[in-house]
Amino acid sequence: MGYYSHDNQLDHCDRCGGSLTGRQERYCSGACRQAAHRANKRTPQPLKPCVLCGEPFEPRHPRQKYCDYYDEAGYDCIHAQEDLKEAAEDALEARRDARCAHCNEPAGWSGRGRPKRFCSRRCRQADYRKRRAQHAT
Repeated sequence: MGYYSHDNQLDHCDRCGGSLTGRQERYCSGACRQAAHRANKRTPQPLKPCVLCGEPFEPRHPRQKYCDYYDEAGYDCIHAQEDLKEAAEDALEARRDARCAHCNEPAGWSGRGRPKRFCSRRCRQADYRKRRAQHAT
């Protein structure tokens, strides 16, 4: 006797519609069984408004803020997303090209966080003394 009662057994796979053979009672393979389980387990995300255009969209993950670029987004939203990408690229370029506040030499950037403000401790100390002298006068 199988897991399902005889009146509840199927002739075709419950997920893909393929024929069942041998001892298969509901799904034709383990992959179909797992896919059906995942589909039943997955809860649909509620619609969220796009931050850029305000139109509701179905997010693929909970932290998604914008419409899907090609699926649901209108032209205004697509252009706004492109502008955001360009702004992020410009900010990255500005970090890479950071200059020392004292001598205007390349300050360097490690690739994480803010870029350095000074190229060396010598420049940092000299800038501090310069600001302190300006404040005293």
